[in-house]
Amino acid sequence: MKGVSFCLEEGHMGKRQDAALQTRKKIIEAMKELLDEKKAEEINIEEITQRAHIAKGSFYTHFKRKEDVISEVALLEYDVVKDFAFQSSDNIYEQISAYLKKSVEIIEKNTLQVAQQWIKSVSAPLENENSGIKKYQFDKENILNLLIQAQNRQELNENAPVKVMTEMIMDNYYGAVVTWCINKGKERSLVESIDHYCRYGLKPIIDIYKGN
Repeated sequence: MKGVSFCLEEGHMGKRQDAALQTRKKIIEAMKELLDEKKAEEINIEEITQRAHIAKGSFYTHFKRKEDVISEVALLEYDVVKDFAFQSSDNIYEQISAYLKKSVEIIEKNTLQVAQQWIKSVSAPLENENSGIKKYQFDKENILNLLIQAQNRQELNENAPVKVMTEMIMDNYYGAVVTWCINKGKERSLVESIDHYCRYGLKPIIDIYKGN
């Protein structure tokens, strides 16, 4: 009987977990729809729960603030960037350029408000807020892996300081996003800024450490 009871409890927990995942998915999908219709600051939690067809209390089971949902929406879109960069070429300059350009295309598409929230969650996260840090670590790890793979196939020489190169690339990438947010996207597009960096900043650094 104990075995039967354990199985019943396990099955019940499995159903609850599935229901929780479905609720979280509904919240994220609702936010995606609302972001297509209006600015982030115009969206409130009541609208999100109504669109998701869930109780307000269910929202707070998964997220503390609407900004947390916005960050989650943005994070999900970056899953495709890694594969895109790795598959785009076997040339390290083209791979990293593709990674950065695809990333900022998503940032621009998700609007300035989402980018500002993302930067805020990286530079000044609230207690238990980790979406911005997760995105930063995601980018850093992917860029480092691209450089290490280039070194392994001898496209970069063995003395190439791949960790330092990664930090420099991250500084320029995130610096471009911060500048774009400060200027409210008025001076030039983020894609243009990153393209300029890739041609005049990234390429010379990679050329220095090209393998034989």
